[in-house]
Amino acid sequence: MATAQGDIRKVKIKNDNKARVVVAGASRGYPGDYSDATGKQIFGIEEVLKMDGVRFYSAGVKKRGRNYYTNGGRLFYMVGEGKDVVEARQKAYEAMSTIFVEGNNLHYRTDIGWRDV
Repeated sequence: MATAQGDIRKVKIKNDNKARVVVAGASRGYPGDYSDATGKQIFGIEEVLKMDGVRFYSAGVKKRGRNYYTNGGRLFYMVGEGKDVVEARQKAYEAMSTIFVEGNNLHYRTDIGWRDV
């Protein structure tokens, strides 16, 4: 709230000494026309949600019943957490490899954190 009120000095930042790597998962065609990838089923999210050291943040994902579907260009953000960037990166990309979008419609960069490897 302090930031929204224009006084960031009130914010107390905590450091847990962990490294995090974030990889964005996007629909085929993004940032251009990704309409052909809209409404495709996403597989593997439930498995990712059970992984240690991984957080999944949905963006352009729609849940219908027990299934997940693409509903935007930027689909989700995968966060790997570890003792250093190497471990965090490994967890993020391991989780990314678990996700599959119907019709091979998932795209993401594979070079995030590579300088630290």
